Amino acid sequence: MDIRKFSSYSRTEVSEGQYKGADPRETEEGGRQMFDSPWQPSACGDKTARLEALCHDLTERLTQVEKEISKKRVWSNSVDTRLQFLESCHRQHAASDHYKTQETSNPDPPYQERHRSCQEAFPGEVTQKELQEKEDYKKLKEKIRELEARNKELLSKAMGMHKNSENMNDPSRLSAVLQMYEMLRLHDWEKFRSSTASYLTYKNGSSVIKKLFDASEKDIQQRITNVFEVLDIPPSNDAMTNSKQRMIQEIRNLFRYSYYQNHSEFYSKIVMQAGVDLKTAIQRQFTLQCCKTYCLLLLQDPPVKAEWNLQESSIEYLEHVDKKGWEHWRKPAFLWPIMKCGDEVIVKGVVWDEK
Repeated sequence: MDIRKFSSYSRTEVSEGQYKGADPRETEEGGRQMFDSPWQPSACGDKTARLEALCHDLTERLTQVEKEISKKRVWSNSVDTRLQFLESCHRQHAASDHYKTQETSNPDPPYQERHRSCQEAFPGEVTQKELQEKEDYKKLKEKIRELEARNKELLSKAMGMHKNSENMNDPSRLSAVLQMYEMLRLHDWEKFRSSTASYLTYKNGSSVIKKLFDASEKDIQQRITNVFEVLDIPPSNDAMTNSKQRMIQEIRNLFRYSYYQNHSEFYSKIVMQAGVDLKTAIQRQFTLQCCKTYCLLLLQDPPVKAEWNLQESSIEYLEHVDKKGWEHWRKPAFLWPIMKCGDEVIVKGVVWDEK
């Protein structure tokens, strides 16, 4: 045997013995025991197997939950149902995860990643988002409730002012007659006032307008009384008060059409009853237009009447002919009255300063 080979083999064997920390005999005996004894899994291998089973179980549960989620598309219609479902799933998985965590006190990184993904899928960001949506839904619902209440209030006021919608094909409707009245106050009045040799004073003009309005109201009242006499209905009967009021309104509706269609001959009788002295064609035209316009206002449903009592009139419903502020008024008097429908002011009154 070669001495160099023997020395090299000896050095290698000795170094391996030092590295393993045992002599050759002990190593040989240990090797024989290891091959003779039956195989047993180590504690680390058992722990890894349980973790793999846990990960597999979690994967199956996540797959099942995803299937359930895909079937429950009705979540978008019910925020409360979505929250209840997510909370129930979270409670079930939290209890199961707590039990599994006790068995494996030191999970490896793959399990931590799967556990974190499971938490993110259930109670984390999704739950916060749903809670925010629920809060926004409550706020929006409250705003809608307030808007509905406001809309109901405005609708009630509008229906109170106009019980029946206007027929736009009716030339004697309230809005059309109010336009006639506005033209009478602005355009026809100025023509009437300047038609005399010397300008008509506000005092004389106010007297003429009031006489024409009073005569128009008396004419309508007399015609209604005549109808009741023909129908043999007594002027005062408490038992028929409500039905009589309804009948009066029906008569007014019929009269409104007749008063609108009639021409100058019809209104000339009312002007004569007012005792107004006419000198020119412009003055005659103004007086006829005054009677026609005010009669049509009285025949509205409900009627629009003139208010001449200045002491009971609020300043906010008055305006001056010279557009002066009320603090500069001296002794105001009505030129054009306030037009009221019940207690509601339809058109402001016009005043001037008496000297």
